[in-house]
Amino acid sequence: MKKSMLTLLCLGMLCLNAQPFMGPERENPGHNVVQLALLLDVSNSMDGLIDQAKSELWSIVNEVSKASKNGHSARLEIALYEYGRETLTFQSGYVRKLLDYTSDLDTISEVLFSLKTHGGEEFCGAVITKSLEELKWLSNDSIYRVIFIAGNEPFNQGTINYSSSCANAAEKHIILNTIHCGDSMVGVKEFWKEGASIGKGEYFFINQNSNNYVEIETPYDSLIDAFNDSMNGTYMGYGTAGATYKMNQITQDMNAKKMGKSVAIKRASSKSNKFAYSNAKWDVVDASAADTTWVKKAKDEELPAEMKGKSISEKKAIILKKEKDRGTFSKNIATLNRQREAYINSRRQTVKAERTLGTALISAIRRQAMVKGFVFVQ
Repeated sequence: MKKSMLTLLCLGMLCLNAQPFMGPERENPGHNVVQLALLLDVSNSMDGLIDQAKSELWSIVNEVSKASKNGHSARLEIALYEYGRETLTFQSGYVRKLLDYTSDLDTISEVLFSLKTHGGEEFCGAVITKSLEELKWLSNDSIYRVIFIAGNEPFNQGTINYSSSCANAAEKHIILNTIHCGDSMVGVKEFWKEGASIGKGEYFFINQNSNNYVEIETPYDSLIDAFNDSMNGTYMGYGTAGATYKMNQITQDMNAKKMGKSVAIKRASSKSNKFAYSNAKWDVVDASAADTTWVKKAKDEELPAEMKGKSISEKKAIILKKEKDRGTFSKNIATLNRQREAYINSRRQTVKAERTLGTALISAIRRQAMVKGFVFVQ
């Protein structure tokens, strides 16, 4: 528990001290943003739910990557809350914000892997209210703004009335989806379905201990892994936090591998999509792509060693080489992944998979984002 809290504290300090690059899309979001708040029950029985969040993050990212609106690729921002941790205070509603809205996928993965369950009281009304009040919601009703809350205790616990919280979300045009970890009828009786109805969202029930991943060896696995490693070599950290973020990139690759080969490959697929996986706040190549004048403005002491002392033209040449190499590795990963999926589909037996956190999110995202004008490629 102490180790988990220390990890989150260090992460918080990192996020405060770093100077993130705020690209034009974040400052002027247009209509192609997906803001997704995930509220996770971390009481003792929810280890399976946390594992699903860790392993299925990349499936969710890849699904949103298929979406576009008005010709612009969807931009995914994720916020995270935990609720039901015994070590939090009653005054807080046993609720804590872990991350405000961010597109930094490595940091999202890092926080998810730092989570440990520790039983307490699960106050759904409290965590919904805090997410509505504390998060940096974009004031644009044309974008897709959504809350997913997952847990297994009665939805009506706590001092904050869940009906008011859900109605508040609906009034703000923020869709509220509920995910009961357990039997469907229990979720209905314990107000999870009613919460979704009030919040203008959908009600799901899942088996939080299910694992739908069937590992099938393919001839493409080692190649994708090798190209992912090569792609990592094209990232050059800058600034005081650049090396830390670069190290975290490798750490999250390792974390994905711990969850299974298919998870690691889904992460590599996410990384190969420059719209989904952009790191302008710490990577030289992405920073230069986001701002063509960046290399002229960057201070020499903040640059990676291979760029220090170089002329502007030499710096641009280094960046261009890394950018071209990354594009090649990304295309190779995308091509191989398509071949891998075809190989697996031809050998997989037809089995009805249980609904999980990831499949619930993906099905809701597709239906609800399309209502907001998003188009998904197959």
